[in-house]
Amino acid sequence: MKQKLQLIVVIILLCLSIQTNAQTKVAVETIQAYSNILPNASYWHLNEQNKSLLLEALDRGIFKSLKLERATELDPVLLNFTKNSQLGKIEINWAKSRNIPYHAYVELYEMEPSLAYRNGLLDLPETEKDSIKTIWFATCSVFDQDKKNIFKKTILMRIGQAQTLGIGFPIAFPLSSPANMFSALSKGIAQITPSTADMSYLVARASMLYATDNLWMPYVHKTPRINIDTTKGFLSFDIQGKNQLLRTTNAVTQKINLKDKTANNPFAAISNTIKAANKNSKNEYYQIYQPLRDVRNNIDYSIESFISFNEKASFEEESTNPIAFLSDSLNKIYCNDLVVGKFAVIENYILADKWANPNELYNGYDSTEKFELGTSFKRHYIIADKLISGVFKNSKFKVMFNYDANLKTIFVDDQITCIIQGDKLPAQIVLIPNNLTDDYLNFLILFSQSELFQMPSLN
Repeated sequence: MKQKLQLIVVIILLCLSIQTNAQTKVAVETIQAYSNILPNASYWHLNEQNKSLLLEALDRGIFKSLKLERATELDPVLLNFTKNSQLGKIEINWAKSRNIPYHAYVELYEMEPSLAYRNGLLDLPETEKDSIKTIWFATCSVFDQDKKNIFKKTILMRIGQAQTLGIGFPIAFPLSSPANMFSALSKGIAQITPSTADMSYLVARASMLYATDNLWMPYVHKTPRINIDTTKGFLSFDIQGKNQLLRTTNAVTQKINLKDKTANNPFAAISNTIKAANKNSKNEYYQIYQPLRDVRNNIDYSIESFISFNEKASFEEESTNPIAFLSDSLNKIYCNDLVVGKFAVIENYILADKWANPNELYNGYDSTEKFELGTSFKRHYIIADKLISGVFKNSKFKVMFNYDANLKTIFVDDQITCIIQGDKLPAQIVLIPNNLTDDYLNFLILFSQSELFQMPSLN
């Protein structure tokens, strides 16, 4: 009799345990996503892989803190929205989960930062706004059987750009690969608990993505980067264990007075050339002299050129570069006051056999890890903002400037020798194996950093 009573008690406790567990079950009904930045792209689309990441994050965070157990036998519906008007709408259809007491929904929305600022969703100092490239909203809601919303929390994740080894044709959006993006979102969702504010803010960093191309990509693929230290007013870097030290100073400009008819006018010849060419009399004309120094090899170089400046260029109907180089015959390279080279400048040069594909992206380092953006973007020709062609010590060289990519590409005898990446100052170099001497390579790096060829400013 006693044994029967014990068995009955065990059965009752087991039933109570099963009932308790059933009452704490939660079904994840839908996970829905949308991007108002690139709504027609597929990088933000939900799939089986990122679904697993998000469900694991819910298990570790919200469900654990609420003492809920996910009904793993039920798969959530994945919704990739196509229109902005679909946002914020949750469809309650519990036909397959009516016996489960709680129901969860996840909403993931990517928003352009400017839209968040205008709608008062994020308040940042002006100095910080440029560093934020994209914003993600992740909202998690839980309903009871009476369709009452008993839990709703939102995280706003602002994502900025992280330092990267990437080199190439940069893409503004998306900021990171789908795998990295959903990993960051999942980590954010895992931090949501009942004690979290209704809207909390997180900051994440992501590496920039680059379009695949047939110009830089073959050379930067897993190639060591050489870092350039510019903190002490020099360009300092190591090549094969030797420290190279280079210095560029501000270019010296002298205005040419076309009306100067005095006998000692140093620009009398160039003035006559300008007048004879019927140049725009409204322009201003300057001689530019750029000192360059190879400190390690104790060599002084300089570049001389003549330019015209049109201060109204940006206001003309057909906007042109306000700075234009004059005759190529006037562009000279000096070494210790001796002419050792010359160069010519071409603006907006189209490389007809070189392209970038903004619909196929990678991290600018490992070209084996590529993904499709899923847009209608087509590959296009690469255009050099400036292409400098010259001769130095009887060897032909070219320096190609791509301002948007912050790249300077150096060719010697039509072979890529060096790729320099950096915004206002060089940050890193990819050096392609070559037979150049240190002093020759150093000159080309100095030449590429000359103030003459940097992105012009109208400020």
